[in-house]
Amino acid sequence: MEGTVKHDWMIRVLEDLQRYAIAHEMIALAEHLDQALLLAFTESASLPDDAGDPGEGDLALFD
Repeated sequence: MEGTVKHDWMIRVLEDLQRYAIAHEMIALAEHLDQALLLAFTESASLPDDAGDPGEGDLALFD
């Protein structure tokens, strides 16, 4: 998906959290993270490719 390139780091973090939750038998959390991943993929894919992200690379910036 082209729209997810800018947001790949966020997808990877959610996947890491989900793997941790599964490994530690946190089943409900893993299921919620699955939904979060789906939402992250959906929203990032719907963003325009040329949309500027003023906080890109700055993890301390929250909207």
